[in-house]
Amino acid sequence: MNGRDGARPASVLVVGCGLMGTSLALALHRARPGLVVHGVERSEVHRAQALATGAFAEVFPALPEPDEAERGGRYELGILAVPVDAACALLPATARLADVVMDICSVKRPVVEAAEAAGLKAVFAPTHPMAGTADSGPAHARADLFEGRTWIVLDGWPACEAVAPWLERTGARMVHLPSADDHDAAMASVSHGVHLASLSAMLAYRRTAGGRAGDWALLAGPGFRDVTRLSRSAPDFWVPTLTANRDHVTLYLRALAEELNAFARALDEADGDALHQRLTEARMARLAWEEKVNHDGETTP
Repeated sequence: MNGRDGARPASVLVVGCGLMGTSLALALHRARPGLVVHGVERSEVHRAQALATGAFAEVFPALPEPDEAERGGRYELGILAVPVDAACALLPATARLADVVMDICSVKRPVVEAAEAAGLKAVFAPTHPMAGTADSGPAHARADLFEGRTWIVLDGWPACEAVAPWLERTGARMVHLPSADDHDAAMASVSHGVHLASLSAMLAYRRTAGGRAGDWALLAGPGFRDVTRLSRSAPDFWVPTLTANRDHVTLYLRALAEELNAFARALDEADGDALHQRLTEARMARLAWEEKVNHDGETTP
């Protein structure tokens, strides 16, 4: 990924300076202090916060024009750190500014289709880091956000080899998946659907507590806090994400509803045996998951 003669050495353009984009800029800047990182962010507040982190040399309110970028030299890497609908729209323009472009969207099918339609398969790397927090915005960005985390890359996209050294600098471990559909189906079960389960638990608390919610708030233990933590997330990111992956997410939600209904039936019928069986099955499923994760070198809470 070498720029043209006279280009800036080791330069990166991050489109979207929220939590993820700014954390990635911080991680790359920490790993390579001489790196020149520019950002693109529409929000004036977020532009100021992103600049205050020290990760960016400059943050633009919009993508620079190609002729302006050519005068300063092409970027080695362009990173789309925006919701999936915006990533699809901004991909062609970003590819005119950078030698290679990668995205970090949590839904892959739309952005992969956009890259193929634009004839950008040779220079586009579909990726997705399994990292984040319930907080949003550059003020919450962290340079260590990706350390030890899984970073998914899709097979069959040559540019993924070009971005691999950049990803390794963040401390993440790369995991390959064969297709966008495999990725999106997995995300429905391990991320998107779980997110909605967390929100549903919070809404169920509000409904059942009613006017007593204020009194009950101080009674909640760590289980409640853990399960409902994701309900703090900003909805602006989740609406396009869930909509783009709706086919897989609705399958997960129907399965979740069936599991909850099975618990409700066992309780309605005071069927201790059925309840014990379901609790045991859930425990064994969790232990099997922990064994797999720990075997692959991660730790589980």
